[in-house]
Amino acid sequence: MAEAEKPHPTAGEDGNPSQAFVDDPHISFDKESGKWRYETDDGQEFEYDMTARAWVPLVDEELVRAQQAAYAVPGVDEEAPAAPVLKRTKKRKEMDYTSNSGPSGTQTSIKRGKTNTKGDYAGLPPDTTREELEARFKVCGVLMLDKDNEQSNIKMYADDGGAFTGEALVVYFKEESVDLAIRMLDEAEFRVGEAGTVMRVKRGEFTHKEGGAGGEAGAPPPRRVVDKKKATARIAKLNRQVSHGCVDKLADWDSSDEDDAEKSRSATTRTRSVLLKHMFTLEQLDEDASLLLDLKEEVREECETLGEVTNVVLYDKEPEGIMMIKFKEPLSAQACVIKMNGRFFDGRRVVATLFDGKVKFKRSGVGDAEGGELDEGADEAEKKRLDAFAEWLEEGGGK
Repeated sequence: MAEAEKPHPTAGEDGNPSQAFVDDPHISFDKESGKWRYETDDGQEFEYDMTARAWVPLVDEELVRAQQAAYAVPGVDEEAPAAPVLKRTKKRKEMDYTSNSGPSGTQTSIKRGKTNTKGDYAGLPPDTTREELEARFKVCGVLMLDKDNEQSNIKMYADDGGAFTGEALVVYFKEESVDLAIRMLDEAEFRVGEAGTVMRVKRGEFTHKEGGAGGEAGAPPPRRVVDKKKATARIAKLNRQVSHGCVDKLADWDSSDEDDAEKSRSATTRTRSVLLKHMFTLEQLDEDASLLLDLKEEVREECETLGEVTNVVLYDKEPEGIMMIKFKEPLSAQACVIKMNGRFFDGRRVVATLFDGKVKFKRSGVGDAEGGELDEGADEAEKKRLDAFAEWLEEGGGK
């Protein structure tokens, strides 16, 4: 098989990325690894080695496992070295008299734990459809594609009569998505507003009953031969979905370094802030002096179950009942949107979104205030509300 054509752009003489990196649509910067990546038209990926100033193939763990499964031999430990290798290694240790350590006994090899990207869902309605499952569960992450039909890897279990049991197995592309699903969807309503659709979510078990899905219980699954080329393309497709789905992407490269830094800081702030609508009415604030403080405290306590909250602001001049929550971590903000959006609060359906930083909201004492500012100092209007609350208590309002 002909060797894949390697990418040609290289860094300059000083080792910094050249303009070719910026302009080439095949090249992107991976913030997690801190390295440049190049993707060919056929889905192969390379990573730029700044020390060697060369592109090296990027090995994906999922692809490696797929390739190992294709060539696995029953009863053979693929991780154990061959007998002649063990013999030579032992002989070298016995002959190495210059070593600082003496001959060692049998050593236990440390094996990396397997990743589990499966999530078990129970308590689903009997009339649940596959499309409904996919739409509800993909909010927590990219779903793995089935190796046979390129659809999302979702298994709906059926009883002996072929009826859906209310249990499903969902396979995500990333293990972190399972953690987020457990955190956000466990004991949540599958259909928002229908109390009888509360789900239970847990990490998927590899020993889950396969017979309920139409297979014969207890029978070993047929061995599957993995097409390496298709596996490569499938993994590349999922990686692209993950990249395109990220909220906090690198700023455009057509401006100066200072502008890029400012854009990056602004993007980080937006992804950490969540906008909640329909949390209160102006009439409620006027009638109850304690509502502002109570509501802020209640929302903070609820959101702190998702991560550290740095500030909560209530915009008491907004008819839509606007509140803003700022988290320390962007992931907590995304989790808040998943948990809060569509929930009912005091008879009103809450709308939760990540704040885009473009809209200004009003609150007492400060005029128009951009939601992204989220200043923590108590303004004059809030002090007046505190005084009104104290007066209300003195008059016996707390009895």
